[in-house]
Amino acid sequence: MIRADILDQFPDLFGRKRVNGRELDVDATIETLTRELEPDIEAALTARGALLRSPEPVATKYAWPHWNEAFEDPVGGSAWTFRQIVQGMIDNFLGKESPLRWRLNDEVPIPEHVHPSRNPGLELTGPWHPLDMAFNALNSPAPMNMPDFEDASPPHFRPDGAPAREPVGVFAALKNAKDIFEGRWSDRAYEVEKKGKVRSYRITTPQAKWPTRLARPPSLHVRYDHVTVDGRPAPGLVVVATLWTLNGYDPLTRVGSGAYFYIPKLQTPREALIVERLLSRLEGMIGVPAGTLKAKMLYEEGNAGRQLPAIVWTLRRRLLGTNVGRWDYLGSLIEMWKDDPQGVFPDPQTVGMATPGMLAYQRYNALLMLMAGMKDGELTHAAPIGGMAAVMIYQGGDPYGRARYNPLALRAMVIDKLRERLLGLFFVPDAPLRPGELPTLDAILSGKVRGTLHDAYRQSWVASPEPEYVGAGNGPLRARVGALQELLDAPVELVDAGGKPVPTVASGLSDAERAVFHARGLVDANGRITPFVLAREHVDAPEKLLDRARWEAIYRVPEGDVTIEHVQHAFYMAANYGFQILNGNFAAAIDDYELKLRFMNDLATYRINVSWLWALLRHQAPVTKDGHLLRATLTGDGVVLGKPAEPVKAGTHLDRALFEKVYTFHGEWTDAFFAEQDRRGEPARFDRSKAPVIMELLHRQLLSPRYIQHSARALFVIGAARPEDRAGLLDAMFDLERADVAARVEKGALPKGALEAHDYVNDVFGG
Repeated sequence: MIRADILDQFPDLFGRKRVNGRELDVDATIETLTRELEPDIEAALTARGALLRSPEPVATKYAWPHWNEAFEDPVGGSAWTFRQIVQGMIDNFLGKESPLRWRLNDEVPIPEHVHPSRNPGLELTGPWHPLDMAFNALNSPAPMNMPDFEDASPPHFRPDGAPAREPVGVFAALKNAKDIFEGRWSDRAYEVEKKGKVRSYRITTPQAKWPTRLARPPSLHVRYDHVTVDGRPAPGLVVVATLWTLNGYDPLTRVGSGAYFYIPKLQTPREALIVERLLSRLEGMIGVPAGTLKAKMLYEEGNAGRQLPAIVWTLRRRLLGTNVGRWDYLGSLIEMWKDDPQGVFPDPQTVGMATPGMLAYQRYNALLMLMAGMKDGELTHAAPIGGMAAVMIYQGGDPYGRARYNPLALRAMVIDKLRERLLGLFFVPDAPLRPGELPTLDAILSGKVRGTLHDAYRQSWVASPEPEYVGAGNGPLRARVGALQELLDAPVELVDAGGKPVPTVASGLSDAERAVFHARGLVDANGRITPFVLAREHVDAPEKLLDRARWEAIYRVPEGDVTIEHVQHAFYMAANYGFQILNGNFAAAIDDYELKLRFMNDLATYRINVSWLWALLRHQAPVTKDGHLLRATLTGDGVVLGKPAEPVKAGTHLDRALFEKVYTFHGEWTDAFFAEQDRRGEPARFDRSKAPVIMELLHRQLLSPRYIQHSARALFVIGAARPEDRAGLLDAMFDLERADVAARVEKGALPKGALEAHDYVNDVFGG
């Protein structure tokens, strides 16, 4: 069941374990849980695919569930209707004891160290392999950490030409976690060669001050080839949850922590039920009460939002909070509207977390956590979590001196977290207010307006562990609620960032920043903070809470433009990240030549850019503003797409001919980038032969009539394939029907792995 090389490299992760005084076998546990859950996983993913392919209009197939739709209750056993679930959440918010009332974490209390409201600050995510990544995570001032097993290093993927004995990242990370938790690195240094120098790393933070760890296991659709059950790859979720629990529960609880999880990409209550069954079965096996294995959930799929009350209800014994984020969520919205020619999204670069639709999404997330997490009038049983700030700072040794732009990144972090904090301020008045009345935070805190203030968003995400960067984000999240107005009103302090004055981390709001906050309803015309007024009478019935207006606010296509410059930018980001994947680098910092910032990219950003470009090309969408195709040019920031070439008028359709020009100009940029690297004498960190591979893959994928939900899977297939097999695999994934692929494989006209590649990329189950 466990592949021989994994057992050889990581023997102490498997086999017999004594957990909480009970004798358990890791291998047998994975086998048992896989057999129990496999049919449900396959059925849930099949239903997900059917919805994606449904020809019904978006407003129909992604509507709120019917009030009488029933959902299985993992706690009581009987089914509840959607109306009952929503009414029970409303009853909890209103303080009404009823047979339907339910709230989160009512059976096993939330431990103090993992409580989302009592540990304000940032959550740092990233892989725990190599070992220095784990050390950096534990030394970070972020109070929460997510060892990432979701997409940071899919275990089955090994780029063509990679060393055969290179450790498999997921299992190496689990081994690192086990060794750290058991104290094997408490007084030892880890040395590794990086860029020609031997560097030494230590855990310098006392264990009592380590961030609380919540493992992020793979999504339901990810399988691990290294672990098989009945000849089939096991679900990655089962493998990681089992290994994390059985190897980590005892050492974590001995030091006052616990085994906790961050569940990604759930879309339906049916999928949430699989997670609940998995974790409750593990709890039963180790002999702890149901609800002991706490979890947070990434609310990152648009399809999840429409049925989020039922998802939260399904996980109510253990759910600490739901997280919002731009990347996968924006990708999922583009995906929802992909078949509607009137639903083409504007440039994704312009759809940030401060746009109206994204604000509605964040506020909806906070509202549900408030209603489901209330007890005795206070938000004590759960809390919402904010999104990731993906901007990264440049190191001082950057060859173009782009560290001069770091004040932009630091200020972006401050504004991002300050906006989230203000967005989470909910005021529930004791009596109805006058029409149009918006009490200020000062008036509420001074008692001039009577009611209850809830301060919901106290945690948020970050992708980089640098202390200065983390400190910039921790500040707004940790500030006293009474000090928030002072942060906004502090004197404006400016610093130069590449010739542009930018507010410092400690600065008050600039006029431009204040104008955005006012436009989004976070402050009034005088700059005074105005918490969101949540009148009980506006949410005291299911039809009021989940009405058409809220659906439109969350799901309607945002206003904005499609420009040829941003089409090129999206292709640039997709091609550069795809090049990194083909080289085996999953968390890649990409230089954004438009914003003059460095962004951490992962599979979610690839999903955004590929999905958007595919939809534009499918509908041959017109650009909406005059612009120019850009060619490569050498600037003080390196080689960028910045030299205006051919004009493109508003109304020009993005047809194949125009796409071919985008494609050609990016190829020119790639050649110029490599030439500049050679001119400077910089060693190439990555295999340049992968550049034409990603170009051919994107050319085929973006022009294919077939939409690939998990677009990066094609990267994994092609990246691991022999060069002579690539063309046939591209045919199988993007153009041929399954029966045709099978016939050609049998005749030897396609590589042996072509049918497997077709099924893997297109989510075909059962063959």
